[in-house]
Amino acid sequence: METRTRAKIENEGWEFVSQTQGTVRSELNFRRQKPKTPWKLIGIGGGVVALLIAVLLIINAIGGGGSGREGDESSPSPTPSQVAPSEASAPSAAPEPAAVITDTSVDELLERLNSAEMGGVKVGDQFRLNGELFMSDLWMTGASGDFFVMLKAQDGAQDLPVFVDESDTAGWQDGTKVEMVVEMVEATIDGETTDGWLRAKSATTSP
Repeated sequence: METRTRAKIENEGWEFVSQTQGTVRSELNFRRQKPKTPWKLIGIGGGVVALLIAVLLIINAIGGGGSGREGDESSPSPTPSQVAPSEASAPSAAPEPAAVITDTSVDELLERLNSAEMGGVKVGDQFRLNGELFMSDLWMTGASGDFFVMLKAQDGAQDLPVFVDESDTAGWQDGTKVEMVVEMVEATIDGETTDGWLRAKSATTSP
């Protein structure tokens, strides 16, 4: 009887510990068996996890690490000498020198232009002069496409033509006295460009 009872209880997962023999009956002591730990499965699972971690580390070292190094090599940090200067520290452009304006007279300027090599007058040279307008019937737009007036020279024996803005000549007539700043320029006539011409940069009438 005790043998069958013990066998039945052990089949239910209990572990026999001891037996106490009494006068009338015997007492059997059992304890619940601890479930067996599946070490084999745990070992396999742990190996798989370790393998995955190792693969990820290798991929990161080859891919991420390599690209990081390449980025570091291809994009080095700028050194102080490579940093572009700010606009505030950039040197400012030197101001252009003011144009030199030479005071002269109509007769003197005409003589220089008619002398050898035009008396050293060059394109861009500027002169200030006072003169008298005359021969208004010949004022017109010439072959160069510029409107011109004439200044009296050598008491009317000669004239000095000057290119002007036609709109500035409103009210001008023979005998009108003007103060002009003129500049030596080039003009193109029939496809040929020559110098020795004068263009008024400013013109005001005077009493």
